[in-house]
Amino acid sequence: MLGVAAAVAALIVVAAILMSQGGAEDNGGAPLPPFQQDGVSLGDPDAPATLIEFADLQCPFCADYATEELPRVIDSYVRDGRLRLELRLLAFLGPDSVRGRQVAHAAALQDRMWNYTERFFRSQGPENSGYATDSFLQRLARQTPGLDVDQLADDFANPEAEALTRQAERLGRRLQVDGTPSFHLVRDGGEPEQIEIDQLDEALGGE
Repeated sequence: MLGVAAAVAALIVVAAILMSQGGAEDNGGAPLPPFQQDGVSLGDPDAPATLIEFADLQCPFCADYATEELPRVIDSYVRDGRLRLELRLLAFLGPDSVRGRQVAHAAALQDRMWNYTERFFRSQGPENSGYATDSFLQRLARQTPGLDVDQLADDFANPEAEALTRQAERLGRRLQVDGTPSFHLVRDGGEPEQIEIDQLDEALGGE
């Protein structure tokens, strides 16, 4: 039933976005370097370490990390090529999480998922209040720099966007993720190891 509801919600959002006007409406800019993005990843694909973050777009603790700690991680480790980031979106908290994730994964096909999710986290409403309405999602899409909203609407039906959701859920189950944010560090091609974000400096040898 959740799958049917999600599909219906996706169609509603597609229609609404198609009726909306304009491209990126920047209301302050995003701190993320778009040239480093590739789908759900941010940073050098050849980086020796990858930090996988599992997040729910409604999660207030995920928003705290995204707005307060993530810029430091990018400046300290991503920009110099030591660390690559992956953002795997889950939907533990309810329908608003599902709707936001659908848009985010469509944005990932344009390599703008990190910019879109940064906007979402900064605009969070009360949990499970139904705030992720069509107009809310439209506004975030228009405000995301470089995001083509017409292409975004087309990509809702793209199997590649749906595959990103399945991949996140499969990986989350394999790693037994039961809450967000949850972080796993992969070093030298090894297996993901769960880590607290305040352990990252030590794990990577300091700044």
